[in-house]
Amino acid sequence: MRSIGRTGRVAFVALAAVVLVSACSSGSSPTPATSAAPSTPAKTFTVGSMIWNTSVGFYANFIKGQQESAKELGITLDLQSGNGDLATEVSVIQQFITKKVDLIIVTPSDAEGIVPAIKQANDAGIPVISANNQVGKGASIVTFVGADDYQFGQKQGELLVKAVGENAKVGYVMGKLGTSAQTLRQKGLDDYLKTHTGIKLIESQAADWDNAKALALVQDWLSKYPAGSIDAIIDQGPEGATAAKYAFDNGRKDVKFMMGDYPKDVKDGITAGCIYGTVDQDPHPQGVESVKMANFWLLGQKDKVPQPTYYLDLPIVTSENVDQYPAAWGD
Repeated sequence: MRSIGRTGRVAFVALAAVVLVSACSSGSSPTPATSAAPSTPAKTFTVGSMIWNTSVGFYANFIKGQQESAKELGITLDLQSGNGDLATEVSVIQQFITKKVDLIIVTPSDAEGIVPAIKQANDAGIPVISANNQVGKGASIVTFVGADDYQFGQKQGELLVKAVGENAKVGYVMGKLGTSAQTLRQKGLDDYLKTHTGIKLIESQAADWDNAKALALVQDWLSKYPAGSIDAIIDQGPEGATAAKYAFDNGRKDVKFMMGDYPKDVKDGITAGCIYGTVDQDPHPQGVESVKMANFWLLGQKDKVPQPTYYLDLPIVTSENVDQYPAAWGD
């Protein structure tokens, strides 16, 4: 190897120093140890909502409330209909369990029949909230969001006495047998009338929350009972509004009609005078609050979730105050 002279060695050292400095100063500076770590995105919760039959008009605003609340809170809402069939409702809940949703909201048709499916969700560690319709005993529920249907029945009794006094013969149109709304409203009314013994329920039959069935039932009763032999017809739900208008238009103004719930056709009926009054159960806030309670629970803010029930208001609406209450749903 050829030797390097003193001058060459000095130049080499200087060049090496320049290269070293250049290498250390090029590129980005190392991240200081104290720099903040990148933020972790907040978890997006998925909530499954099973409604026993989304085709029932009442649930339009309930669904709207759930969807609005989910959008506001950043929740992914998987909303499914049970199509009015218990086996389908069970299947939907089982699908939610398979999907490993974070929480399930149930609105069942059969309070007792849905219990085994809820217990499957319990076993899978998925919390469950019931909304609008309650769940029977034997399953674990975070809370129930909706109306106190027993009080609803009591208020219908109060409305009935106000309309007919202490002595009357009454027909009673019930909703779908087995739903918590049907059974609890009936119990509430029955208990209320124990102290008003002059009022007799001479007919009681289910119309399944269906307008056509309620109309056919009332038409049959109006034919069976001429003027003076039936004083009032009370419907657990709003589906009797068409029947009330039929009676009014056909000269049976001797029969007073009372409804449950407050869609536009019931409001219009009260205004027109063919419906005496109703108990207003608004589905929209039930939908909103069911999703809000789900969010509180999943965030660990369990103290913000009323337990075991979260009941919403049930005002009585008659011609005296109908203008103060907008219809709860309907065009």
